[in-house]
Formats: sequence, C-alpha cells, structure tokens
Amino acid sequence: MRKSVVIKQTPTHLCVNDDCYAMRNIVDASVEALTWKDHLLRMLGLGMLTASILFFMLAGELPYAEYLPAVGFAAGALLALLTCEKYVLRIEYNHQDDTGVQWLTIAKSGKKTDKVLFDQHVAQLKRLLVS
Repeated sequence: MRKSVVIKQTPTHLCVNDDCYAMRNIVDASVEALTWKDHLLRMLGLGMLTASILFFMLAGELPYAEYLPAVGFAAGALLALLTCEKYVLRIEYNHQDDTGVQWLTIAKSGKKTDKVLFDQHVAQLKRLLVS
C-alpha cells in the first residue's frame, strides 16, 4: 500500500491512486477507524494463512519441518502488525457481474490528516449519490 493517498473525483469516476471506480456503481461510502480487534483478527488471519501454506507445502520434507508452521504464523502475524493502518475509506460497490454489492476498502492511512480528507470525500460522494 502506498504511503500517500491521491483521490480524484470526477462526475463519472472516483479514482484512488491507480484504481478507478465508476460513480454509477457506487452505492454508499464510509470512513472507519479500525480498532485493536480488527488488527488482531487480521494478524490471526495472515498468521493462519502463512502457517497453513508452510504446513501443506513443506511438511515432512525438511528437517525441523514441524516448527515451520509456527514460524510462518509468527511471520504472518508480524507482517499484519507492521502493515496495519488506523483509518480506512470504504465504498459499497455494485459489480456488474454475479458478485453483487459488496464493501471495498479503497484506501488506508494512519494519519489524522488523511482521515479528514477521507471524510471530505465521503461527504462529496454522498451528495452526488443523493442527487
């Protein structure tokens, strides 16, 4: 994820860094402040993912292979902890295929100034969506 967030809004598209979303498909938008529970859940998820990959791919092939899932869990949890951000900008996006409507995180930041920027863009988006 980039350190700086660049948001460009036109009447037809919302562009965040290099990703663009059609305005006609955006249903709602919100800014959320993530809590320690969210970060803990992400740490557990990435830890379990890396541990299971190491367990299924390398179990029994290497000496000390029984310790690799624990090392993988610790590495995944540490990676999640190092890449966590406090504020997220999310949109509810209506996909054109069978996926339907789902919430997408389009930007993350740990800076209070970016939260203010996110709030401003959410207010603009909601004004455009109502009209």
